[in-house]
Amino acid sequence: MAMQKVLVAGASGHIGRYAALAFKKRGWFVRVLVRDPEKLKRFGPFGEPLLDGVVDEIVTGDAAKPDTLFGIADGIDTVFSSMGLRSSKPGMSYHDIDYLGNANILQEAMLHDVQKFIYVSIFKADEMMEMQIVKAHEDFVQALKDSGIDYSILRPNAYFSDMLQFQKMATSGVIIWPGDGSLRINPIHGEDMGDICVDTAAPGHQEIDIGGPDILTYKELFTLAFTTIDKEPRIIFIPPLDRQRLPFPHKTTERPYRRYARFRHCRQRNRQHRTPLR
Repeated sequence: MAMQKVLVAGASGHIGRYAALAFKKRGWFVRVLVRDPEKLKRFGPFGEPLLDGVVDEIVTGDAAKPDTLFGIADGIDTVFSSMGLRSSKPGMSYHDIDYLGNANILQEAMLHDVQKFIYVSIFKADEMMEMQIVKAHEDFVQALKDSGIDYSILRPNAYFSDMLQFQKMATSGVIIWPGDGSLRINPIHGEDMGDICVDTAAPGHQEIDIGGPDILTYKELFTLAFTTIDKEPRIIFIPPLDRQRLPFPHKTTERPYRRYARFRHCRQRNRQHRTPLR
């Protein structure tokens, strides 16, 4: 049986690194697409694995520039993409990167008769379509579904690396958060997510909600954040509707609300969501 070949787009990111490593460990030929190959010579900011010298081939290209992508999918069986814009930047938009950039990669995949396209989108996206990042993700999801190529769409609710923000907030001495702390979430480690990415390369359309085995409330997460730095927990929960009446400057409360918007639908998780292939 011929070795299966995968192209990993977004390979310098959190999930891209773990996915590339997981494919390699399963015996795949791994080609990665990055804008800056130098990043792969270093561990990621949350301890993600370095890939230089590990994967089979590194290609340099910018998904927002189609002329840099010619041939990236030549000889490839499966494309995996977790590529996206982490935050808005001058001259770049979520639409440009998360939608158009992935659409450019999809076009190359179709040109070279790739069998499968795996894409990492957003959990409960249908309930957050007013957010630009969510809309861009889901615009591409629809394009992928319309393309006729076999696909898997993965929807993780949160990663352990995301939890570092809570520790940083605890370091400041207080965590201010909308709600009452009862919403629940089950973040997943990148290594476990990488294994799932490989599992979903099997034939057949799939759309999967994914989470880790441990279910925690936000209050429990915040308390753990203080515990890890040996500080007495100081947590202030704010009813979301009272935002305009807060005695704090607008800038003080904006960041917690953005974080809340990102995770607000990761609630009532009463089981571990994993791919049925495992």
